[in-house]
Amino acid sequence: MSGRDFDASSEEKAARNSALRNQIDDMLADLRKRTADLQEKQAAAAQQTFEASSDDGMVNVRVDATGTVQEVRLSDKAFERTNPEKLARSITSVIREASGTAQRQLQSTFAAEADVSNVPEVPGVPSLQGLLNSGPLVEPPDPETERARRRSEESQPGRAAAAPQVQAAPDDWDDDWESNRRGGRR
Repeated sequence: MSGRDFDASSEEKAARNSALRNQIDDMLADLRKRTADLQEKQAAAAQQTFEASSDDGMVNVRVDATGTVQEVRLSDKAFERTNPEKLARSITSVIREASGTAQRQLQSTFAAEADVSNVPEVPGVPSLQGLLNSGPLVEPPDPETERARRRSEESQPGRAAAAPQVQAAPDDWDDDWESNRRGGRR
């Protein structure tokens, strides 16, 4: 405390104390309003769904606001007009497009909430700016890029389908049913 605080009259101290309380009350009211607004945005975002379809209409995907797949619909003609590899690539691409759209929309919706430019830095305390603006852990897929890649693949009719590379773990489970029923290998 400065020497001025000790020398101030009790009326001056009371006035400064009252002004400080009013400032804190205003800050708390602002915090409550921002919290309520954020909760409303979260509730609205949680209800959103996003859809994407392949150009040929064979694949339609619906995802929630986080990009989690909710539904995959295939056209009745999907198995007649394409082979399994091309269909699998198309499904994957449409899912990535829908997921990227959802994730980018969610980031856009809440970008303003991460603005801490008006929060003062406090010495010895980690910066909020660095914590909130570090970006997503994984960059969401770009819907436009995904759609362009899918259209490029669909326009190449003679393109050989690349089989997906799957590494399977060795099967060390005993194939004998009785042994498995009793708890595996002995």
